[in-house]
Amino acid sequence: MGTPSAPPTEPRSSARRATRSAARRVAAAQLISLTGSEAAFTALVVAVYRQTHSASWISAVLLVAFWTGGLLTPFAGSLGDRFDRRRVVIAADLAGAAAFAALALATSPWALLLLTFLDAAAASPTFPALSAAVPNLAEPDDLAWANGTISFGHNVGHVAGPALGGLIAATAGPTAVFLGNAVTFVISAALVASVHSRFSAERDQGAADEHPGIWSGFGFIARDRILRLIAAAFIPFAIAVGSVMVAELPLATSFGVGSFGFGLISAAFGAGALVGALAARRLDESTARRGIVFGSFVTAAFFGSVAGANAFWMVLVAMIVSGFSDAIVDVAVELTFQRRSPDAVRTRVLAGLEGIFLTGLAVSFLFAGAFVTAFGPKAAYALAGAGCLVTAVLLTPLLRARFSNRAEERR
Repeated sequence: MGTPSAPPTEPRSSARRATRSAARRVAAAQLISLTGSEAAFTALVVAVYRQTHSASWISAVLLVAFWTGGLLTPFAGSLGDRFDRRRVVIAADLAGAAAFAALALATSPWALLLLTFLDAAAASPTFPALSAAVPNLAEPDDLAWANGTISFGHNVGHVAGPALGGLIAATAGPTAVFLGNAVTFVISAALVASVHSRFSAERDQGAADEHPGIWSGFGFIARDRILRLIAAAFIPFAIAVGSVMVAELPLATSFGVGSFGFGLISAAFGAGALVGALAARRLDESTARRGIVFGSFVTAAFFGSVAGANAFWMVLVAMIVSGFSDAIVDVAVELTFQRRSPDAVRTRVLAGLEGIFLTGLAVSFLFAGAFVTAFGPKAAYALAGAGCLVTAVLLTPLLRARFSNRAEERR
């Protein structure tokens, strides 16, 4: 008698539906919270610029936000390896809601600066815990699909948030945006709580003992040749690209489109990232390597092209293409880090990567305000393109790397 195929197929199909449902709920939570956060971030920059009319003050707020993230993410990442990641994400969302409610009460640039620190501290555990949870939520052959879906939700927030934030800040004022963002954090926490799949593997004391301490993520990255290469290669881009974030509002102002145009720049980048996230759902281990390298070259070219733009629509087109390629790079990097790190240390590994990138951004904010003031906003995009080009060149060994012998690679 032949072996019937239906019985084993049905449970697998049912399991896949359950894991994909979990990924969609997490994606929805990211969509809602990121829409609010991006809107609030746009409103924060608008509020600071209205009060100070200074690119240096924008740089200071960004410096506090990203330096805080860079410093605290390794500590926050250890929470996801020690406690249930679902609870860590929910607690971070609720802390974010409280922080943005407080931000609505700020009436001076210095108060905005202080509360920016608290907001960044509250948000720091979220990304590493959620990203580390994805291999637990998804089947191994569905990992790229899950990452791409969650990234899609993340980037919907990048599309809708900046435009909404710019529009609402220009009409109802930044305070309304901050209060709205507090509500989105509460909704996000409720959605994450509704996911019934596991966010963490069963805790193994032996595995935990193998990776002790909050700095184990950095140690793991340093020992893994591929992860070490990726992390190091993105440092020059992080240091260069921060100037773009300072330059966006002055650039929009130079084209006569003000705070709404500022929101459109980020929204255009997010629109490209939406399509890129969907395309990235088809990545496998081999195509992920090529996506990281070639995507970085594309991002470099289109960031740099803004320096020569003589119409605002050209800026938006460049941002759309850059967003597309950047989303593919982001998903491919995340997929590579998830696959190459065990559950016991995965949150700290991803937090280490995030910390390295955020610290690079924070370094850029030390000079970005003065750079934009001295050379103009377009020069910031030329600098970002150059930094990304250096990153792309440094990443080219990934095209020749062999991934079959992990122990050999970590020597």
